[in-house]
Amino acid sequence: PASDVGGGEGEGERRQAGRGDKRRHDMDDSDPELELDSDFKQIVTMLRHIKDKAHKDGQKKTEQAISSVATEIQSMVQNTKAKFEKER
Repeated sequence: PASDVGGGEGEGERRQAGRGDKRRHDMDDSDPELELDSDFKQIVTMLRHIKDKAHKDGQKKTEQAISSVATEIQSMVQNTKAKFEKER
C-alpha cells in the first residue's frame, strides 16, 4: 500500500523520542541503572521496528519477483500453445 512508502513512521518515532526525553528528564535524579534500562528498552523497540520494516520490504520484493516469474511463465505457455496450434 502507498501508506508503507514514504516515511509515515517518522512522526511516531518523533513522538516516541519526545516521550523518551521526558522520561530521561524525570529520571535525572534517579538511578542510572533505571535510565540505562529505559534506553535499552527504547533501542530494542527501535530495532524491532526496523526489523518489521525490513521484513515488509523483503516480502514486497519477493511478491514482485513471483509476479514477474508468473508473467514470464504465462508468456512461455502462450507461445508454446501458439506453436502447437500452428503445427496442427
